[in-house]
Amino acid sequence: MFSKKKKVSILIIAANVLLCTSVYANSDTNWDYPTSRNVEAKKIENKLFMTTSTVQWSADQLKLFQSNNASKQFFPALSYKVTGSDELRSKLMLTNAPGAKFTRKLATYAEGEEIKLSILNTTHIIADKPYVFYTAWLHTADSNSQVSLRSMQRYSQPNGTLNDLSKTDEEIARITFDKAEPINKKYREIYLPESFDSPFKQYTAEDEAAADVNKVKSYALIDSKEKLESYKRENAQKLKFASDQSKVQFAVTFKNNGFTRPELLAKEYNLNLSQIYASGIKENGEEYTVSWYDTGMEVISLMNLKETGFKKFAVTEMEGTAYVGDLQKMSQLPNVDVIEIENENERQVPTGVHWLNMRYGN
Repeated sequence: MFSKKKKVSILIIAANVLLCTSVYANSDTNWDYPTSRNVEAKKIENKLFMTTSTVQWSADQLKLFQSNNASKQFFPALSYKVTGSDELRSKLMLTNAPGAKFTRKLATYAEGEEIKLSILNTTHIIADKPYVFYTAWLHTADSNSQVSLRSMQRYSQPNGTLNDLSKTDEEIARITFDKAEPINKKYREIYLPESFDSPFKQYTAEDEAAADVNKVKSYALIDSKEKLESYKRENAQKLKFASDQSKVQFAVTFKNNGFTRPELLAKEYNLNLSQIYASGIKENGEEYTVSWYDTGMEVISLMNLKETGFKKFAVTEMEGTAYVGDLQKMSQLPNVDVIEIENENERQVPTGVHWLNMRYGN
């Protein structure tokens, strides 16, 4: 049972979140809608479809949501939503937006897939700077598939989850496959694995089981380097004393962008990986976040279609499910920074803290 003091604290937090949500949702200024927007699309034969959006936010917009207050962590988000069908499958996402996290809503027979980009590190968003949101899709049909680029407002609930603000979802542009610019390249020249376009391997059983069950964890209360280090210690202890026979959802963050082979770790530690993140560093030091879902995919082959020109590229985070005992063993690897496991009672899915390491210089 909760004590009266705990009950009062919970009610105060809930009231603060609802109040902040109401204030921002009813604001006359559409602060999430980019002031500058450009959308491009390319394709390779009838197989690959690449969508690139470049957006900017003004200084006046940033003033409305840039805050270090843990109870007012609002941030802009973008999404690509496949309209009216399940004919496209996202394979690779890329962005230079700070604190980027990607979430995927699986396609159904009635609705297409959706990829959402949440920009969590709002303090590092620069006014009038171009931010890129790129997704490479597998085109699985002969029809003229359409993708809607959308803008929305989200917020991080303190000690809770990431959530959408209702009635803020707005279409920016619509992209159609037939209007995409053809690239003078053959699909077979990309050297993708045979399973890449298999109709039976687009979603795993783990993807289906996790869909719409859990919410992504919020890191809003971590607002300093000291709190981040404390959070890592707490999670190390949590993993150490958890039952080694329990199967849990996890996120592992690696140190210093060390060399990591996800497929080898998955085999060695019996991991069912659901998402992988990597950091790509340009010559000027700018970081791009890259993410994909297929453990066996040769990501460099697909990423080269974007002509990224990274001087450094390394895996930073992995998400999935595994037995605690295997995660305890993996935690001893020298390049593992921290392994987070779900809180079974709260059903919050961790996504890794690389972006917080970058924010606080860890």
